[in-house]
Amino acid sequence: MALKKVIKLSVPLVLAAYAGISAAQEPSAQSQQASPQESSNLNTQAPRASERLLMDIKRIINNRLVAVGERGHILISDDQGETWRQILVPTETLLTKLFFVDDKTGWAIGHDQTILKTENAGEEWRIQYESDNLDQPALFDIWFSDKNNGIAVGAYGLYLKTNDGGDSWEDVYQESLENEEIGFPHFYSIVQDGAAGRLYIAGELGFLAFSEDNGDTWQMAESPYDGSFFNAMVTPDNALLLMGLRGHLFRSSDQGETWSEVETGTISGLQESVILDDKRLLIVGSDGTQLISDDYGKTVQLIQRSDRIHLAHALSLLDGQIMLVGIQGAIKTQLK
Repeated sequence: MALKKVIKLSVPLVLAAYAGISAAQEPSAQSQQASPQESSNLNTQAPRASERLLMDIKRIINNRLVAVGERGHILISDDQGETWRQILVPTETLLTKLFFVDDKTGWAIGHDQTILKTENAGEEWRIQYESDNLDQPALFDIWFSDKNNGIAVGAYGLYLKTNDGGDSWEDVYQESLENEEIGFPHFYSIVQDGAAGRLYIAGELGFLAFSEDNGDTWQMAESPYDGSFFNAMVTPDNALLLMGLRGHLFRSSDQGETWSEVETGTISGLQESVILDDKRLLIVGSDGTQLISDDYGKTVQLIQRSDRIHLAHALSLLDGQIMLVGIQGAIKTQLK
């Protein structure tokens, strides 16, 4: 049994109750590109789907909102979250992340290494890839440089790459990123620093790596922390932020050469970050944690929700409100 399967690695707080990742399971290693016949089997309409677990949300063409979550739920709102409609898709697996390369072309990823693609702003989705390999059971983040070239990362070093818009995906063994003692940690976040010409991957056990050739090769980077990073972000002033377990937030202004730890006032897990329309930084996490910053993360103010619900992501709405998504679905709110 590989060492990576006997080391207990934590899963992001919102995912923990739903991930179903078991280090004791043996791999079946069956990966495949989806066939048209498989893609015809759609999930079912769920009552009050917008009130169930949602993991990610994006705003695209004509201010349309697209959200993904449990049981393959993909939801669309064209009225700033007042109403939602569920799009039926050919999967019932937990979907964890969205990425749109333009207003119409996007991907959703999730458990069972599921990758779905839309080319009409979320109205229809087709499976491009899936696998029942229990040794690497989930995808956690995805990034595309253009309509053709993309990378998806996930559990225990899972690293998929495409150069044809996802029509085919290659499972790449990134030897330079493997830890000799524990194998591969979970890769939770992949982010681009366009100004520096770099990609970063952040993950379990303080994992941090960078690439200067769009992911063809990777180098390990010095990490400021040995706990889990659930999210990495490059701010508009070109700082790199890392956030994760126990309220830990780190900021670097020199591409990770040096780091400053930011006082957050919380020990709750920090899950995701977003730049709001008013240029403020918002970080959300478990226990209703909301961190707001006017200086791109140099300092943050804690705003704790009284309901203490787990939050997975957020974005700005046109009326100045905030849309939160998490364990109770989509919630419109105002930041104090």
